[in-house]
Formats: sequence, structure tokens, C-alpha cells
Amino acid sequence: MGTFLPFQVHRWDHPGRDQPFVNHSGFLRLGDLTLLSTWGSGIDGEVEQKCEAQLILPYLAGVNAFTIDQQTYTTRSASFFIPATRAKIRVVNTMCSGVIISFAPDSLLPVAHAIGGPGFDPLPLRKALEQPALLSRRADPRIERLHNLLMETMAYTERCLVSGGAVNPMLRLDDLIRRLVVMLLVPDLLDAGTAAAPISEPFLHQQLVEWLLAHLDQPISLSELEQRSSYSRRALQYAFKQRFGCGPMQWLRQQRLAKARALLEQPGSSGGLAQVAQACGYLCQGSFSRDFLARYGERPSQVQRRFRDADLLERFARSDAAAGS
Repeated sequence: MGTFLPFQVHRWDHPGRDQPFVNHSGFLRLGDLTLLSTWGSGIDGEVEQKCEAQLILPYLAGVNAFTIDQQTYTTRSASFFIPATRAKIRVVNTMCSGVIISFAPDSLLPVAHAIGGPGFDPLPLRKALEQPALLSRRADPRIERLHNLLMETMAYTERCLVSGGAVNPMLRLDDLIRRLVVMLLVPDLLDAGTAAAPISEPFLHQQLVEWLLAHLDQPISLSELEQRSSYSRRALQYAFKQRFGCGPMQWLRQQRLAKARALLEQPGSSGGLAQVAQACGYLCQGSFSRDFLARYGERPSQVQRRFRDADLLERFARSDAAAGS
């Protein structure tokens, strides 16, 4: 297991020597994030950070103690943040269980700026990134909710790996995880833009809409949309709901499906469903078919077959008419 840790291992002992040492771990690189899930016997070890920060999400099993600079942080359920200081850490736990997310701290700043909008103050996040912290789920219901969302995202990532062997980059799960980590470190960002006045002027994002329509086949994250719009998270959501009746990511999915339907309805279309799905930003044909069915009430194969058959009948009719004349 030490091979996959985002730490340099100096000592790694198993306290319960009367029992066999057991460990089950999984390692994944997701964009510029590293995810490590582990479950197994307790350890007593000394490690040293490499170059990234870590957020540790414990499973509700065992007690974890981390000693950094002679201060010990003990947790059973609280998330634990370790800043990127190349710290030497003593780790003692009764069960080695949880998820470790490793990331470059600077990668969170543009995400936080996108969430906060033009009035974003980076100081609270910079301070949060400088010191170890136990993020208690009991002390703040917002942290409880964010922790649960992160664990649900980890579970979804695992399901993607089990079903398809890889994580579809079009999902931009790396951006979702960064956003949740940012808000976990600075929960006040959840309220960014709450007090903003309703947008009464005409819709100001036509250039953003045109850019989206020109890039439907590419991975696009919510953070990227916020950065391009220069609006806060809540203001951008409000602007899209006011104009289109839904949020920006839901609108984007609708446009991808509309493009797919138009391609399937083209006379003489000879492309396969996988080709159509990829042209509309879907790398997984199963996800494409599921979303298409939910949107239009029929499968893409049914639409393609209906219009392909109609095109064939029309050509036969023209051929017969030409032969009769």
C-alpha cells in the first residue's frame, strides 16, 4: 500500500501482530487529482508529505490520530485537511480506512474565484490552506452535507470504474471534487451571491451561449462556465433559470441531446450511434441512450431507424417514378 500513498513512508508497522495484516486499496488519477481509497488493519507509521495537500475523508470505522509538529489531531468521523508543507506525520489508527484526496493547493484558487464571482476574497481560502484542520461534521451542518456529497462522488466514481473500466472525462468529476473541497474548507462560499439583487437587465451571456454551442463535443465544467461569465455561482444559475428555465449544466445537456437528435434525423445519415454520441459530448453510448430516452421518450436507435427508413422509402419512390416516366 505504501507504494500508492502520497507520502514518503519512513516507518510502517502493524500494531496487532497477533492478527494478520490486511489491506484493500484502490488508486486513481482523476485530472490533476489523486484519489486513494483504503480499508484494512490498523497501522502505526511515520510518513512525510511529497508536494501536495491532502484531504482525508474517513469511513466510520476506527479512530485516526495524526501528529504534525507535535500536535495530535484525533478523529473518527471528521474530515482532516493537511496543508502542502512537506510535513512529517505520525499516523496511528485502529483501522486504516477512508479516502485520501491529494491536490495542488493553487488549483483550488481559480475554482473558488469562479464560485465566488467578481467579489471573491481569496484570503479565507489561503488561510485555510496554510494549516491542518479537523473539519467537524457535527459542528456545522454544511460540512456534514459537503462531506456526504464528496463520499457520494467517490462511490459514483467507483461505479464508473466497475461498469466501464474508466471515468468518462466529459463528466468533469475532477472539477466537482475540487468545488466540494473548496466549499468544505470555506463553507461560507456556499452563500456566495446569496444577497445579490435579481438580474433585471437583458440576458448578458449570449457570447457564453454561442461558445457552448460551438463546443458541445468537449468536456466543460461548471467552474469554467463561471469563469467565462464573470458571475458568481448563484448569479449564473439565476441568469440561466431566468432565461432558459434551468441551470447552465442542465441547459448544456439539453443542447447536446438536441444536436444528437438533429444528427439522427438527417436524411441519409450513415453514422453509427457511437459516432453521434461522441459528436455531442458523450463518450459512453449507454449514458447517451439513457439521457436521450429520458429527454425524448424514445431511444436514439428508434429515431435513427425511423428517419433512415423514411429516407429509403422516399428514394425508392423517386426511383420508381423515374423508371415509370
